[in-house]
Amino acid sequence: MDLKMNLNSLHLNYLTPLLKWRVMDVNSLRKECLRAPKYHNFYRIIRELQEKKILEGYRDPYSRKKFVYLSSIGEGQLSLKENPTSISNETLIHDLKVSEITRSLYERGMLDDVELEHEIHDKRNFRLTYKIIPDAILHLEKKGHKFKIAFELELTRKSNQRLSEKMKQYEDSTFYHYVMYFFPSQNLMEKYIAQAEEKIGKENLSKFMFFYHPLISSGEHHPEKIMGVIQGKTVTLAEVLKRA
Repeated sequence: MDLKMNLNSLHLNYLTPLLKWRVMDVNSLRKECLRAPKYHNFYRIIRELQEKKILEGYRDPYSRKKFVYLSSIGEGQLSLKENPTSISNETLIHDLKVSEITRSLYERGMLDDVELEHEIHDKRNFRLTYKIIPDAILHLEKKGHKFKIAFELELTRKSNQRLSEKMKQYEDSTFYHYVMYFFPSQNLMEKYIAQAEEKIGKENLSKFMFFYHPLISSGEHHPEKIMGVIQGKTVTLAEVLKRA
């Protein structure tokens, strides 16, 4: 049986947010949908879509949240874009956290828009425009100025050469106003900062922001509790993103 024929308008309503955010926990997905049923009924529909191979699922062992994302079959039913949102097992945790963190900031009204990596790739001539592709681009208007912030989530340590090459590209870029690096621990953040200071020079880090989020696995992302360093000064993420 053709799976596409089984997708009605309600299914499309429930699945469409995944074209933007790639991977979402079931409760957050439900909140994004128009006229969504109660959680129990919504979960039943999501489970049916998993059984039809339209969706893939993942249970986070730390937050205990159930996450879903489009399978390659589901992607084919919903999207005609060249760069699919479908996620590989190798990048699932990374992509899940990028989506979760940036969506949390957007829902708090701290960002005007978020472009995840697959959306950037969908833009025409993206290589000429962006040249370097981050995990996400954060759009923020503050005090009458519009900013584009490259967002990079580093869950593990990269090689010195790989890090310095990418940071040098960001330093030379005029497209991004700032670059925000996110880490799961203060120790990893400090190692990155030390490498960056050694490889590209402390004086060249003015557009770089470094933040660590020890509770990243919990699924709770409170910007006033996420600490970071900008040009040697300790700040919270909330202080950086506040509008006033």
